[in-house]
Amino acid sequence: MLRAALLISIFFLVAIAASAGALWYLSRPTQLNEIRQVIIPNGTSARHIGTMLEREGIVRNAIVFAWTVRLQGVAQDLEAGTYQLDGRSDTPGIVKQLLKAPIQTQRVTIPEGLTRHEIAGLLAQQGVVDSVKFMRLSEDPALATRLGIRAKTLEGYLFPDTYLFDIETSEEAVITRLVKQFHTVFADSLYIRLDSIKLDLHQAVTLASIVEREAQAASERPLISGVFLRRLQLKRRLESCATVEYALGVHKKRLTNADLRVVSPFNTYRHRGLPPGPIGSPGRAALLATLYPTPTEYLYFVARGDGTHIFSHTNKEHERAKREVKRQERLAQRSSLN
Repeated sequence: MLRAALLISIFFLVAIAASAGALWYLSRPTQLNEIRQVIIPNGTSARHIGTMLEREGIVRNAIVFAWTVRLQGVAQDLEAGTYQLDGRSDTPGIVKQLLKAPIQTQRVTIPEGLTRHEIAGLLAQQGVVDSVKFMRLSEDPALATRLGIRAKTLEGYLFPDTYLFDIETSEEAVITRLVKQFHTVFADSLYIRLDSIKLDLHQAVTLASIVEREAQAASERPLISGVFLRRLQLKRRLESCATVEYALGVHKKRLTNADLRVVSPFNTYRHRGLPPGPIGSPGRAALLATLYPTPTEYLYFVARGDGTHIFSHTNKEHERAKREVKRQERLAQRSSLN
């Protein structure tokens, strides 16, 4: 009887020691050095928060996190909000960080096709960056190199998306996040497409930025990409109005003949091939349209004015299409006056 009681006691001691060892191990830091942004919605339970943190690699185990919160009696003190965390603290340390006030964030949507200057202005307007600092850093070759971009500026690589920014974050951190998002979207599976269109990464992003600005109807993006690629293959000028607008530094409803003669390496009416770099930040759809173009014999297109284009094989067809567009515009103007 005494021996049985002793064995039971030893069993429980071993079980307690094993549980304590497991709890100690599962509470240890994950050693994740990268800071992750964690957004906790209103009404999120400690268990669900733990699941989020485990998924991000910040804690080792969601259940251990939940029990730590309950044992400390702080479940009701965890606030909804945005937190920046890494895995260098143990679980009790992570709980302690979450008990601090969440950071203030600003949601910003960066539309496709914006230039560096436009993105800087938008972020400054939202109180996220100083536009002057942002612009200076976006043309720093050393920063571009650190971010894996082989270009003189980050034009084209500040990926358009919706972001939550810490309003106290630095301009460099904001730029880093935008470029990291570009690398996330332009994954390895897309790099293998570069050989098929006979362009390197910078050339592909440059062409995608032109497609982004020229194509208004989503269905036409791959076809417009195909037209430009064919002109490149035939060593024809791209004659993109979007590149002229970039050279001018302004958006115009209609370009004049004088505009088309502007002296700039970005003026593809004057220079053959692609311009020196992107004319804005292309989105995912424009990048995919560039990498997966529609094969075509078309060489020209002209905007109808409703977001779609008339595509032509020859210059004669193209001139006829332009006359037809002007005729339709005149009819529309007369109709509006009556």
